[in-house]
Amino acid sequence: MTQVAVHPITFLVYVGSTFLVPLIALGTYLSSGASLRKSLAISLCTSVWGLIMFLFARYWQFEIGNPVIVWLLVFINLLWPSLLVIVYRDFFIGDGLSMAWLTFVQATRYMGGLFILENLRGLTGIEFAYTSGFGDVIAAVIATTLLLQLLTGGSPNKFVYLFLICFGTLDFVIAYSLSFLSSQGIPFQTFALGEGHYMSLFPLAQIPFFLVPFAMANHIMMYLTIRKTNLA
Repeated sequence: MTQVAVHPITFLVYVGSTFLVPLIALGTYLSSGASLRKSLAISLCTSVWGLIMFLFARYWQFEIGNPVIVWLLVFINLLWPSLLVIVYRDFFIGDGLSMAWLTFVQATRYMGGLFILENLRGLTGIEFAYTSGFGDVIAAVIATTLLLQLLTGGSPNKFVYLFLICFGTLDFVIAYSLSFLSSQGIPFQTFALGEGHYMSLFPLAQIPFFLVPFAMANHIMMYLTIRKTNLA
């Protein structure tokens, strides 16, 4: 099996979001005062990264054979974009990015609620679906509240942002851990022993392979921007 037959809504949201990520990156930098050349370059690199992860999720991971190695690469892919932003913060952050665009990314995490829908259809484990699903929805509600404040001229409290960053990051860590521990074929399988769990298969794999690493790097961008601006 190389992909799973998810609900049409899930397919449209997850695949559509993949195509939107480079546009979000472009909008973030343009609205933050970056040059068109720099904004397009970052957007293009994000597109290439997304294409590589699509090919990995759809084809290349099955040539590896060992699911433990696959998930090790997934964990590495979760971390390297954030580390890249930290190491080259002057390039990626500069004097700060648009908090509205950064917050918008976190406000899209309502899509995590679709994990619960796919659990009802037998494609995700109970522990993973409800923990990650509700965690994402809570993070999205917090982000939406902050975004509305920004768009209406308000000044969100930086501690709410810091809570969102910590809570959102913890949710990702828990989600990845539960997804790994409930995946079929690994010697450490702990959860979902009697049901399917297909987070490593397309299109569900778009979440852990690409969308979450982008959102994790967004957390870092948000934190560094808070330190650079008057929110700090």
